[in-house]
Amino acid sequence: MNQDETRSDRTETIRELWANKRAAAYKAEEAGVQSLQASAAMPMDLSDETVRSTLPHSVLEAYDYYFDQVESADWGSVSVSREKIQNQDIFAVNVSTDGDDGWAELFDAQGQELGAARTLLERVAWGEPQAIRASIGNVDLPAELQPKPETEPNT
Repeated sequence: MNQDETRSDRTETIRELWANKRAAAYKAEEAGVQSLQASAAMPMDLSDETVRSTLPHSVLEAYDYYFDQVESADWGSVSVSREKIQNQDIFAVNVSTDGDDGWAELFDAQGQELGAARTLLERVAWGEPQAIRASIGNVDLPAELQPKPETEPNT
């Protein structure tokens, strides 16, 4: 296995574990259960320049993009959290809307992009970062987040 394949496998694992953690936190919140295991990471205060100065440029760029597009337009909120997944620090830029959908971007501690996604409730659909950001003005959800058609029971 070469270095690119190893990094790709590690990235996929981090994405999957992050999505599972996100789903668990969402389900716990829905059930009204507080759980340290399932709780979402605490957001960082990016209004503090000292905090901002500790973040990689790519994390700030993602935060600023979504802040300008979503929070400044007053139809959602943006946060950055530092999380630990498989003993690796990652930064998660999370965007939630006034509805149930959102966006997320993950970065390693050095600011390398690990993934970008559209979100709906507890579900996550990964995609290319440029396409994910471009979807900010598009209300259509990716196929992975579309409601599944109800199947009729056999009679």
